[in-house]
Amino acid sequence: MEFDAIVVGTGFGGTIAAVQLAAKGKSVLLLERGTFWRSPDPIGLNVGDPFGDWAKQNKMPVQYWPRPDHRKGMVDFAAALRNLHKFGLYQYSIFNQADVLTASGVGGGSLIYSNVSIRSDKVARDRIGLNISDADYDAARLWMEGPPHNPADPATQRKNANRGWLNYVVTKIPMAKNMTAADFVSLGVDTTKPPLQQDTDEAYLLLDRSRVLRMAAKQVSQKLGIPIEWNPLELSLLEYDAYKNAGMVKNSDSVPAHTHCERQGRCFLGCLPQARHTLNKTLFKKVLQKPGVTLKPKCKVLQIKQKPGGYDVVFVDEFTGNGETTAFAPKVFLAAGVLGSTEILLRSKRENTLPLGQALGTKFSTNGDFGGFAYKTTKPDGSVLPCYTTRGPINTSHVSLSFNGRFIRLEDCAVPSLFAEFVSKGLEVLDDAGASPNFFQLMAASWQANLGEHLFEIPNTVDPKNFQTEAEMLVDTFFFNVMGQDEATGKLKLSGIDNDQIDLGWEQPLAQQKLWADIETLLREFSSAMGGRFIDLPTWQGLLGKKKIVVVHPLGGCPIGATHEEGVVDEFGQVFDASKPAASKTALPGLYVVDGAVIPGALVANPSLTISAQALKSLTKALL
Repeated sequence: MEFDAIVVGTGFGGTIAAVQLAAKGKSVLLLERGTFWRSPDPIGLNVGDPFGDWAKQNKMPVQYWPRPDHRKGMVDFAAALRNLHKFGLYQYSIFNQADVLTASGVGGGSLIYSNVSIRSDKVARDRIGLNISDADYDAARLWMEGPPHNPADPATQRKNANRGWLNYVVTKIPMAKNMTAADFVSLGVDTTKPPLQQDTDEAYLLLDRSRVLRMAAKQVSQKLGIPIEWNPLELSLLEYDAYKNAGMVKNSDSVPAHTHCERQGRCFLGCLPQARHTLNKTLFKKVLQKPGVTLKPKCKVLQIKQKPGGYDVVFVDEFTGNGETTAFAPKVFLAAGVLGSTEILLRSKRENTLPLGQALGTKFSTNGDFGGFAYKTTKPDGSVLPCYTTRGPINTSHVSLSFNGRFIRLEDCAVPSLFAEFVSKGLEVLDDAGASPNFFQLMAASWQANLGEHLFEIPNTVDPKNFQTEAEMLVDTFFFNVMGQDEATGKLKLSGIDNDQIDLGWEQPLAQQKLWADIETLLREFSSAMGGRFIDLPTWQGLLGKKKIVVVHPLGGCPIGATHEEGVVDEFGQVFDASKPAASKTALPGLYVVDGAVIPGALVANPSLTISAQALKSLTKALL
């Protein structure tokens, strides 16, 4: 098989590569190890099912988002784990000092991310030497949103956008009017009053956890004497926007789609009303129905071999059942994710099929990912401070600050209703067990919590805690999602019995980096401002062994550098030729890495927009 280009992976970098290549009329082979995932829920006004028809016609493997949204859904979620099911959606990779959560499916990380599309602050980019400019971010945003509709130009019709408008969702209902970030910052605020008394009646419109974070940020800022900014997050999803239509100008995305965000709090489980701009939709709309584009799901790439005029890509084809197969192209774009792209290049280096340097596998960053809970949030009068953590999109708002010389970002985070009972009982156990519990304290607390009570529960209509809804179970729980500037000293390598499994480690213990103590200090302050008690994630408490970080935004492994001694790729993502002298900037023709593996350190931001900007920069260079 020969193509103009082969794209490995279908996440942000892979989708951008495929769209840009197809737009130039190139023949493209898309290789993806996972399957399609979609919602089983039809949209009322839609006519037919074009994707479903196409998938059946082309015998594409399709699976459906985990559900229902209560404890029975845990069984369906388990069935979507690759650890238990070969073609599951979620890959939970367990390493010695950190665990890493990634996605496997057509659309890559967009299938399970929280829709956040924000720029990394320049202070974070400068610290790691990442040359992404404001113009690069502008280009990535334009690629996603498309231009505004101009009735005189058919190319600007909203259906032609690669994804759709970015939106703010921090209110319980769509505001049905154009609102800026500043408008949401001031919504329901009386600036004539002291900072902690500024919320007016209109503040009820904010989602409770969004409003609670805004309130706590003012209190912590005042207590610590440091500036802390609260802002809504820009999300890549459909929000009701009929107000964007005016006469012949049709700028609404939600009206023709017949859907918008329903605040179900399950974005990373899959959006049942189909309101997220996931990349499987982009690929179907912009690429997969074009002649010359071939998608092969259920295909795992093993290695890349340099050949005259291009590269052989060796993969195991479980889509057609042909086993180990080879395809050739003069250009190859690696977008298999941090773990996947690095693993492929490590194997290629070991087999001497690509001349790669010693920087391969280095500069792995956790992006400072950290999580924790404010438990039993209360008002000053002792009544419950409602957070309703199951409602709204996964992330709605954030605060950013400089603390002890490090840039840190805190976001509110939903707990999907599917997990509500499990999380509620788990927090009860951890709260009863106290700080750093030993095994016996944990068992005693588990017994006290009566984990089986709901299996034999008898209705009691005078007890409000009896037969609770999932929202009630977590009404007074706030879940923090945090990012910070870690030291990008992790290293990926091949290991295991067969020396063929990706492994991740640190020479200096990851848990000893000072960043984590700084984050915990901040989270205790925010929890106190919410009238709650801070509880770490169980993995950080060491309940399953040593203290471990759970990484949801992995970065690095094929880092950008000036030469092959400092990095694996140049600033355009092109792979260095390590057979050249040490100071050489010579790159291998046509071989690019276009995913998060090239980012050489913490972004302190959800990375999808930065990865997109970098990938678009790479494709612009590759298509010159």
